[in-house]
Amino acid sequence: MDYARMNPWWGGKEHVTEDKHLKDYAAKRYQWKPAILDTLHLEPNNIFSLRGPRQVGKTTLVKLLIQKLLQKYPEKAVFYWNCDELVDFRELASVLRDYLSFSQDHQQKFIFLDEISRIKQWQRAIKSMTDSGELEGCCIFLTGSHTLDIKYGIERLPGRIGAKGKDMILLPMSFSSYLRLVAPELAQEKIALKSSQQILQAAQRIAPFSSQIHALFKQYLITGGFPLVVNEYAARHSIPDYVFELYFQWIVGDIVKWGKQEKIVVQLMKAVLEKQAAAISWDGLAKDAELKSHKTVSSYIEILENMFALLVLNYINIPKKTADFSKNKKIYFIDPFIFHIFNKKLYFKEQEITPALVEGTILSHLARLQGGAAKLYYWKNGREVDGIVQQGTALFPVEVKYQNRISGDDYRGLHYFKQGILASKNTMEDKGKYVTIPAHLLLAVLDEEA
Repeated sequence: MDYARMNPWWGGKEHVTEDKHLKDYAAKRYQWKPAILDTLHLEPNNIFSLRGPRQVGKTTLVKLLIQKLLQKYPEKAVFYWNCDELVDFRELASVLRDYLSFSQDHQQKFIFLDEISRIKQWQRAIKSMTDSGELEGCCIFLTGSHTLDIKYGIERLPGRIGAKGKDMILLPMSFSSYLRLVAPELAQEKIALKSSQQILQAAQRIAPFSSQIHALFKQYLITGGFPLVVNEYAARHSIPDYVFELYFQWIVGDIVKWGKQEKIVVQLMKAVLEKQAAAISWDGLAKDAELKSHKTVSSYIEILENMFALLVLNYINIPKKTADFSKNKKIYFIDPFIFHIFNKKLYFKEQEITPALVEGTILSHLARLQGGAAKLYYWKNGREVDGIVQQGTALFPVEVKYQNRISGDDYRGLHYFKQGILASKNTMEDKGKYVTIPAHLLLAVLDEEA
């Protein structure tokens, strides 16, 4: 095989800039650098995996990591392979052994296997070669868009990922990341969700720029956080049809790979669009989607959730501080653009911004807190709170009222918790333990990495 074709830097480190992904990245108006690029430290004898939706920038991130490694390591100590051309784990093992033989002069090696989920039973090659000692001194970095396969594959490598190896998730950029990319002059310090007053004060500091941030928030609600969509919209002031089709085929294609049916996905997504932000049972969703079984709904939703297309919130049992799975669920889209994909496909609507879309966008941001370590629920018991963030044993409520006027009754759910944030459309108000913050300012200062 022509290994040098995928590793142009083998002809000299300066040739890394000839890589297609790096050239495309350099040509983009907005060049997103995920935090992983600066915080991740790759070390030999560890296995790292990166999961995330298609077109979110995983391959570009890999190439940027390679470019960074080449500042310290010899050219041929870094190997990249796109697994699209491989059929099974035997071919993968053959490629790896060819490279290891070729690079035996280097004690430390960095092997990047892109889209490894295309290979059937890929983990068998990694497991066998790790156990035989062939991968001694190697850092293995795996990526995949078929996120369930990567997740389950890593779980089949117990004790082999190394002391510092880990599974990572790359999601579309948050609104605060979007701001840092398209309007760095408006970017703010990273604030964690710990104190209502702390977040209110941060929002008040940027209030003079509220109109500019609000305009960018409206754009974000159209493009979401996918780099390709952001750049296409910036260039055209619209999103071309091919982009919608590209992402639609990602979702449907991955579902079909798991033995599911495209027709059922479309029926289910139509029902999710109609019921977004409403508490609903699997039986109710099955009825709305004209499906026979709630088990069918549950299995499809689970896959869509693991693909990072949907966000599912469970009801929280407050005394136990755990999910009550017997109660109705709430379903949202994990990114605004995924909402628009199906809204356009099924209802021929483009760039529609609804209160439910804003609510889902805020909740998906809350679900990312502490790198996804925080747990997110909803609560309803006469009164309702859209999002209950659990960090350790602490519960923090966030209610979304994306409307022009806020009344005292809108705080009823927060009163039960004697604290919290109400996300509004344009109202900013300090009620002591309860604060009201416009949604665009809240997401501008709230950061999942803080």
